[in-house]
Amino acid sequence: MSAQQLLNDLLECLPLRVYGKGAVLTLLREMGFVVKNKTPLTVLDVFRDDESGELVCKLTPDGTGEFTAALSNLKLDITHPLYRKVKDYQIEVSEALGKQDLEDSRQTQIENEDRGGLRVSDLYRKK
Repeated sequence: MSAQQLLNDLLECLPLRVYGKGAVLTLLREMGFVVKNKTPLTVLDVFRDDESGELVCKLTPDGTGEFTAALSNLKLDITHPLYRKVKDYQIEVSEALGKQDLEDSRQTQIENEDRGGLRVSDLYRKK
């Protein structure tokens, strides 16, 4: 399933009940909300990020404050009909990010080899 199709399906089901994971919970706590991993959050809108193309949700923990979080950082209620599709999307995004991290580390390795081990501090070292 494409991200666009999933976006269309999610928009038809708004508002959605989801649960935060890791960074989302940390962000909410820093914003002053009292939340746990079982605290339901309400998705008010879903859109695609212009830069990454990832699906992003506009959420509210209490009906008043709003913030955004990537769908990959949220858990959909297991009883929801789109649960499996969202889970598959999250796995796909996770794998893509893992490949990107691998490419970044390869690029860093290539850059280090191109430098031949030269460090800026070597230029200022007393001999």
